[in-house]
Amino acid sequence: MKETLNLLPIEVKTGEPKIKGLFYYIFPGLAVYIITIIVLWFFKGIEIRKVDIELDKLNKHKTDLQQKLLVASAPVQTISSVDREILDAIGKTPRWSFIISEISILVPENVWLSSIESKDERGIKLMSVKGFTTTQLGVANLISALEASQYFYDVEIVFSQKGEKEISFELKTKLKWT
Repeated sequence: MKETLNLLPIEVKTGEPKIKGLFYYIFPGLAVYIITIIVLWFFKGIEIRKVDIELDKLNKHKTDLQQKLLVASAPVQTISSVDREILDAIGKTPRWSFIISEISILVPENVWLSSIESKDERGIKLMSVKGFTTTQLGVANLISALEASQYFYDVEIVFSQKGEKEISFELKTKLKWT
């Protein structure tokens, strides 16, 4: 006699996991997925080859057009001697807008400029600055500011003279303009 009684139908076996059935569904699904990826990758490779061929054709066409453009380009116009002298003079001229702007920033509050002159000596641009101040410290601050600037170097005092109410001065400096 049997000690246990099974009330389940015979198709259902006790204690056996259902992994076997699940495995049979996962494996074909995974195989179909992998095959789909491989097929798509293959077709994408074919498309990339087509695009590369077209790109090579376009690059060849581009170089052909560039060579034709170089051949067909108009000859360069010659510059007259007067124009050449003007261009050379422009190249040798300081950028005064930058220099004047720099000076306007550098001048201390208690210093007033009365004139700025420039001249060329043996290829060196010299600039003369004349003005007034209330103290000698104003002249010293202006000299320090000019020497710290990117446009001036070798700042010298030509004279500094004390008057009744203010001190007049003249400074000479070399310009860095190239």
